[in-house]
Amino acid sequence: MKKQDPRIKRTRKLIINTFYELAKRKSFEEVSIADITKEAEINRSTFYYHFVDKYDLIDAIQNEVITNEIFKDLESEDKINERTINYIMKAIIDSQTGLSLHCQKAYDTLKPKIEEDIKKHLTTSLYRLLNKIDGENSNHLIKATFWSWGIYGVTMTCIKGDETIDSALPKVMKIVNLKI
Repeated sequence: MKKQDPRIKRTRKLIINTFYELAKRKSFEEVSIADITKEAEINRSTFYYHFVDKYDLIDAIQNEVITNEIFKDLESEDKINERTINYIMKAIIDSQTGLSLHCQKAYDTLKPKIEEDIKKHLTTSLYRLLNKIDGENSNHLIKATFWSWGIYGVTMTCIKGDETIDSALPKVMKIVNLKI
């Protein structure tokens, strides 16, 4: 695999960090490419070298957060247990609170897309893990979908403060009833 030029990585990170700074002050709709390039002190062509538009930028941020932060260790798991579910819930909480802090004004606009992406990625990860543990089975997709949506929903309840992970986790484990 070809190593990426450090200047390209730095510029990409600069664009993302600049977007975060702008998203603290403005809604997503109010942030423009001109705002990003002006604040980052880069040319528009530099922005377009890295991203097609601001929606592509958001997709890249979400994919980076989802793949690198939320689910980076899930693929290496060899079983689904309380520790695995706890890891997933904590990772979702960390990513959601991090994004809401980084994108304070834009978060409400971005939240539905973030939620959809997290559920989709979590479903895929759990489906692969179930197949890895128990062999290929068509029922695994339904189970993975059910679990991912449920885990996400319970985790959002924890973020709202209606539950804690410590109080929610045993309840989730009873519902999941980990007989794979």
